[in-house]
Amino acid sequence: MKTLSILLLAATLTTAPALGAYAQGGDESRQYLSAAMEPIVQKKAAYYRTTAGMDGELYIGKTFTIEGKLKAEGTYRDADMTLPHGEFTFYHPNGRVESKGEYINGNKSGIWLRYDAWGEPLAEKIYNPEPLANIIYTRAQTMPQFNGGDDKALVRYVKSKVESASDKRVRGTYTSSFIVEKDGSLTEVKVVEGQDEKIGQQVVDAIKSTMPWSPGAEKGQPVRVQMRVPVQF
Repeated sequence: MKTLSILLLAATLTTAPALGAYAQGGDESRQYLSAAMEPIVQKKAAYYRTTAGMDGELYIGKTFTIEGKLKAEGTYRDADMTLPHGEFTFYHPNGRVESKGEYINGNKSGIWLRYDAWGEPLAEKIYNPEPLANIIYTRAQTMPQFNGGDDKALVRYVKSKVESASDKRVRGTYTSSFIVEKDGSLTEVKVVEGQDEKIGQQVVDAIKSTMPWSPGAEKGQPVRVQMRVPVQF
């Protein structure tokens, strides 16, 4: 039996492609995809994806070449099939298995077996999704939201808090930086631009008092997002 070499990829940033909603045009039961598995209009599609029932609470999805050959099959958390989760199998054009393994919340996880077009095993790959779980985004599909309103409402709130706490007229611009965690709490709150240290601390205190926020999300899952908020007095 051929010995398989294992390539340990401790923090491989290979994630599932964003698949998006169903493309307009053509069969409404299909998602039309480019060669890179990105959403696209039917006339430019290389693949299409369809639902194939349920596996417990997961949605079964099958991806075909535009000619109708099976390319991949597996399960997803959502009906739009944007978040792969569970066992997946990919196929070569001749129908033989190309690779198979597990996705966890959109990321490849654990050992993935790989084969050449003749069915001979290739080097396995091992994926560790844990480093991806704490990635800090600066721009997420759904950005965090101050529960008191929009960005302008946040600035008004901070200005009001600082001005009421200060014993002198406040001038200048103070830019704060902080991370909105997955549970809506704020961490690493600090002022990265500002002239007066005391006023800067008041800005920090005002930002902290806005907790909790509605957290940001990527592919429907909460993520950590870094924010920068300038407040001009």
